[in-house]
Amino acid sequence: MTIQPIETSYDGHRFRSRLEARWAVFFNVLDISWEYESQGYVLDGTPYLPDFKLLLPDGRTVFAEIKNAEVSEHHGEHVDLCRSLARESGAPVLLLVGPPGGLKSRYRMYHQFTPDLQPGSFTAAFFQDYGPKLVTADAYWFQQATVNEETGVLEFQFTDRRAAKAFGIGVCDAVNAARAARFEHGDRG
Repeated sequence: MTIQPIETSYDGHRFRSRLEARWAVFFNVLDISWEYESQGYVLDGTPYLPDFKLLLPDGRTVFAEIKNAEVSEHHGEHVDLCRSLARESGAPVLLLVGPPGGLKSRYRMYHQFTPDLQPGSFTAAFFQDYGPKLVTADAYWFQQATVNEETGVLEFQFTDRRAAKAFGIGVCDAVNAARAARFEHGDRG
């Protein structure tokens, strides 16, 4: 059985799915500027339209591709396209699988593809509510995360209180707002 996404309106945009709209709520609460499906590309002969273009406070542009939780984060056409977009655009690309915060835990790292990334390798990034808003994980943060044996996701087993100290209360608020958003009543989220 295949579940069809439900087109959803939020913040003046018509999203292809509620999952994409939830990420827009997350970005808004975290005060990250974004553009939705702003420009298409042809990558290795394949048309590609990134879901979000994030404009971070430090001047960086990062693309974000949203996928449902049933999609593999480690391989597949979407991973190849993320790698190609990073290489061709010169900007990092995040693969955001599932709802903000993830399915099992509330805080996690996401695959990040950078222009200079070697095939078969990846970096990881997470959100914070201060500074650049998006941080590439280093050895310290990899030690703080655990690998979910079922999915391979790098999760932080943090309580909300510990997450607020590590990432800022704004990340907790953004995760909670995105998860609580109800779109049945128009653009309010």
